[in-house]
Amino acid sequence: MKTIAKEICPPFMARAALRIITRKAPESATTPLVGFFGDYRSFDEALKDCGPDYQSDDILDVTRRNTEKIRASDRAEVWPVLAPFLTSFFLAVSDLGRDTVNVVDFGGALGAHYFHVRRLLPKRYKLRWLVVDLPRTISIGNEVFGNDELSFTDRLDPAVETDIVVASCVFQVLPRPHDTIKQLLSVKAAHFIFPLIPLTEAENDRLTVEYVSPTVASMSIPHWFFSRRTIEASLSPRRRLSTWRHAEYTAPLDGRPCEYFGYHLVSR
Repeated sequence: MKTIAKEICPPFMARAALRIITRKAPESATTPLVGFFGDYRSFDEALKDCGPDYQSDDILDVTRRNTEKIRASDRAEVWPVLAPFLTSFFLAVSDLGRDTVNVVDFGGALGAHYFHVRRLLPKRYKLRWLVVDLPRTISIGNEVFGNDELSFTDRLDPAVETDIVVASCVFQVLPRPHDTIKQLLSVKAAHFIFPLIPLTEAENDRLTVEYVSPTVASMSIPHWFFSRRTIEASLSPRRRLSTWRHAEYTAPLDGRPCEYFGYHLVSR
């Protein structure tokens, strides 16, 4: 299989900044653009409006600092946006019925999900947690965060021994998200957990450019809002065990909230 990391853009993070969606970004502005703009026909077209800051390391620096805080914390903080993922993950562990659990975390940045799970999972469980992400991300991951259970790679080996595949808040920043979903669902795993997918009731997917608040990072990235119809068609090769809505997490789309959903799929 080709290097899937080429499909991964910088990690998409929950941000407190105001998110604004319009059909077209203003030609000029006295203040920096913040939010989602445009309705692009292709990923390459969206990239042209991202400018030289695309794939800036600023967001990676933020991710590193946040992951260091999570690793160093002496208590488990289960945020509302994280709770559905943890529920699905521990349900999957229970279903597996083994003390060793193999995880592929696609687009998992520097391993924050691993540290959340490790703090809550009883010590008798052994994790083999593999993060698949961009080369510069995995370099920092292996150097700073890697341990006996957590490792990083820019390649997804289709023959890797896997029980659970995780892909959280990542499909919306990929050049060809439906192709990536197909590749992930072809992995021989028992459970597939995909949180934080922005869905609309429109007939087709919509591609925008997200301008990140300068208080977070100096960058802009292409960002999809998916049609429920197209996403659920791509997920259909696996049986849907559960679906949830991230009630506390929305973005305004054409004046109406765009809601985020998660899916827990299992092998048929």
